[in-house]
Amino acid sequence: MRPWRIHSVIVVLSTLASGCDDPSIEDTHFRPYNCPTWQCGFNSAEVNGRSIRELNLDGQANGDGVRIVGFVAPQGLLGNYELDTEGDALVARNERGHSLSGPQLIGSIILVKKNGLLELPVPITVLGYQEIDSWADGAAKVPTYALVYPDLGALLGVRNVCNGDLLDALASAATVLAGETYDLTHKTVNPGQTRWLTLACAGSAAAKMRLMNYGPHADFDGEGHPATVAQRQATLKMLTADYCGTGHSYTVNGAPLQWENQDGTVASPGPYGDPEAIWTATGAVCLDATRVPDVDVTCSLPSCSTYTGPAGEWSTYVPD
Repeated sequence: MRPWRIHSVIVVLSTLASGCDDPSIEDTHFRPYNCPTWQCGFNSAEVNGRSIRELNLDGQANGDGVRIVGFVAPQGLLGNYELDTEGDALVARNERGHSLSGPQLIGSIILVKKNGLLELPVPITVLGYQEIDSWADGAAKVPTYALVYPDLGALLGVRNVCNGDLLDALASAATVLAGETYDLTHKTVNPGQTRWLTLACAGSAAAKMRLMNYGPHADFDGEGHPATVAQRQATLKMLTADYCGTGHSYTVNGAPLQWENQDGTVASPGPYGDPEAIWTATGAVCLDATRVPDVDVTCSLPSCSTYTGPAGEWSTYVPD
């Protein structure tokens, strides 16, 4: 991409950056069914219809043929910075050992490109940064980012990579899970994916896992250790209502649900409704109700009232 194009994008977007983290953007009155942004939220991260939910820091193309081809530090900063991750957060580092993180990344640009000789790089600008409360008791705040790219057809001339309604165009709506990807067909965790990251948009199962302190680098036990892969996969199965463990989801966006984990660090406000299921890494081990009424579940599961097997990672309830 020619330098003048990059600079023009910075100038246009810098005029928007001052208000990008206004809390009013997160106002639940603007969400469908009055559902908070991080519970219902957005579609999967994409640029011009191409998925960027998974990106490789070394420029390897993802499953949709999109790869990172460059990084530009905020205006005025020199030093050949490269995009990286630290824990479950974005950072940029250079050869001198300097690093940028959190709000220091505002104004920087991640260049992505679809495979093809005639394809041009697309600049994704870090327009905002916000740390939001975890859903887990005592857990650290969760870094979130407003990531936008040029779109002449959009009202503001830019579009959030997490596509939502018009009022969410500048929202900090993406969080990061580093070194791990997620198979959304089979609802399974792919751990140990070195140099890969998942951009999880608000409302997605991966973003909810991060907010529940089940990220691959989260301090889950208070001693610096993350939840196990089995615990993370049980969380993914629970969030997607994969009752049978086959990858089929029996829920819809906005379906009400209450949950509590085995350790008691994540729990919905009570009183609880009817028991739904108990969850392990293989799916539900028992089932009493479905979060979407009258769903035809194709596997046979015992009632949770008579279940005597191993304790699950999660218990879920359907609100009255």
